[in-house]
Amino acid sequence: MKKQWQEMKSKWGPLVLGACVVVLFFVALSNIGVVWGVCKFIFRVLLPIIIGAGIAYILNPFTKFYDRTIFKRLKKRKVAWGLSLVLTLIVLLALIFLLLYSLIPQMVSSIGSFVENIDEYLASLMELVDRWQLPSSDWIESIKGMISSEGGLIEKGLQLLIDNIGVIISRSSTFTAGTVNWGIGFILAIYFLADKRRVTGFLKKLLELFTKPEHYNNVLTVGHKFNTIFAKFISVELIDALIVGVLNYIFMLILGMPYALVTSVVVGIANLVPTFGPIVGGVVGALIQLLANPINALWFIIFTIALQTFDGYWIKPRMFGEFLNVPGVLILISIVVFGRLIGIVGVFLAIPLAAIMIYLFNEFALPRMEARKEHKQKDAPPQS
Repeated sequence: MKKQWQEMKSKWGPLVLGACVVVLFFVALSNIGVVWGVCKFIFRVLLPIIIGAGIAYILNPFTKFYDRTIFKRLKKRKVAWGLSLVLTLIVLLALIFLLLYSLIPQMVSSIGSFVENIDEYLASLMELVDRWQLPSSDWIESIKGMISSEGGLIEKGLQLLIDNIGVIISRSSTFTAGTVNWGIGFILAIYFLADKRRVTGFLKKLLELFTKPEHYNNVLTVGHKFNTIFAKFISVELIDALIVGVLNYIFMLILGMPYALVTSVVVGIANLVPTFGPIVGGVVGALIQLLANPINALWFIIFTIALQTFDGYWIKPRMFGEFLNVPGVLILISIVVFGRLIGIVGVFLAIPLAAIMIYLFNEFALPRMEARKEHKQKDAPPQS
């Protein structure tokens, strides 16, 4: 009886399992709205944990660096790791403080100067429109009315604020919730790093439970390789963004352009997003310069095109080619494909995903294809 049950189970088990999967898939498609709502709810609940894990992952290489260099002689490794984590947090907070200390006074001064000279900026804009004989439109007439009527700009601004008070409150609550999530995530990241050995041990236990013993070491090797690829990608992206931001700052200082520090920080941060980030940074910087001096905006656009060309064809290929060994064509294809599949996240992760694809192909697919080819050649009858 037991033998018959085993035979029936081995014969019909896969079919029953496949039928259940098909039914569940059909039910999910029939109630896609409910399923999507549940997924969004679960993601919203887990968002602080995801943020914390991401922050911990980014800070982990720096903590490991301090642990292996500055505190490597300490015999108590737990104490050494704790001191390394504290040093990492101190350096991070110091960098944030220095950045804010440099940016906030300039931003306040820039906003004050912009408010004081708003009429002059708008007049220059209208003069530019008239000089280039751009087609008239409602927004141009509205700007002319604000310039010509005394107090018109303030009245329009207050009316706009009143009309959109509901949207402002909604956006404020969303911003507050996002800030809370990031705050909780940062605290969780500290706990993740402080108790890293237990966390990694727990994950290894889970992996051991869900994988066969003969595949366990291979999965660990692949996971280690993935981790190395992402760590190198993050390091290269940060270095590249720093180089672009510094070069942009030097250029703006040489030409005496205003808002050099603020604009360069925006350009550097935007450069972290492949392909579309530099475009956004260039547009924002050009708009900032356009309000002060249209000629500066023109020179800024020319320099941005030259800098991004130099970065895209010389700096990044050398850095990514040396560290990740990813061809430029595959990078472009990955950006398009993963961008279409998962949006801006796919664009950002396109390069490491391309590196992972190359690794998997070289380590697993290619050896099997070569072995199959050799096997066919051995089995082939000798040619007469």
